[in-house]
Amino acid sequence: MRIVRPIVLAAASLAALPPALHAAPLFGAQLAQRIVNGEFRGYTHTRRGFENQIWHFLPDGRIRAVAESSRIISLHGHHHEQWQDIGAWRLAAGRVCVSFQGPNRNLDGCYTVSAGPGKQVRLIGPYTWEGTLEPHD
Repeated sequence: MRIVRPIVLAAASLAALPPALHAAPLFGAQLAQRIVNGEFRGYTHTRRGFENQIWHFLPDGRIRAVAESSRIISLHGHHHEQWQDIGAWRLAAGRVCVSFQGPNRNLDGCYTVSAGPGKQVRLIGPYTWEGTLEPHD
């Protein structure tokens, strides 16, 4: 698994994408084709702050995550965390469901995957994620 430190920069460039670009939910074979051995890179706001995640959906149903969050704690500082997690994923009723074992447990649940242009996606579920989804190298 590759660990990419500057995922905040990628998220900042994705933040400029208008939400209307994500209008076509993926289902069935289309969803499976994009998810199996896919890599999602995305961001959202959680209780931990502005959060970036890289999720690798392994073909055997396991998921690996590399993550970081940042939150302003005062006028002159911020809190920054990094972690990794593992868990499981499955497709159910046209959504991708994730279940993590460690710090990402608060993200557990099922997400509808809506495709935008190219590799851009929005995951809508317990949180709404903006990001990209493409085959894992």
